[in-house]
Amino acid sequence: MKSRTLIMASVIVFLAVGGVLAYRQFVRQPVQAQRGDPALATVTAIRVLERSEHPLTTEQVRTILPMMKVLRDTDPNDVEASGALAEQIRVVFTREQHAEFEQAREEAFERRQSREGRGPGTDRQRGPRGFGPPGRGQGGPGGFNRAEFRERILSRLIQQLESRL
Repeated sequence: MKSRTLIMASVIVFLAVGGVLAYRQFVRQPVQAQRGDPALATVTAIRVLERSEHPLTTEQVRTILPMMKVLRDTDPNDVEASGALAEQIRVVFTREQHAEFEQAREEAFERRQSREGRGPGTDRQRGPRGFGPPGRGQGGPGGFNRAEFRERILSRLIQQLESRL
């Protein structure tokens, strides 16, 4: 009787552990929020610097243009490659330029915080109605294609930088 109870308890524990392991294996774990496209973050940084007291020098433009062209042609889904290229571009920035961009980022964050949840027609998670990419099942004019958008933005910036040389 005692050994039968011990065997049954062992089987129950074995099945419980197996169930937990199967659950962890087959149930999707929540994915952490993605930080965003490194290429678009780089475009933002360059645009901020171009309007600041510390714009890119001609030498910096010559240095980053080839990397920007490669970044434009990189698959948007290859976040690792885009991140590495973006990091190489940021290395070219001076200390003052990094400080300028960080200050602009902090100011934008503060503006976003002060606007959050205020005013008519705002939704705390989505922002003002009518802004942002189309929701699930909505195509918008011509549909929203992230790869095309990214390529257009990068091409525009490359043209602007080339015009400075």
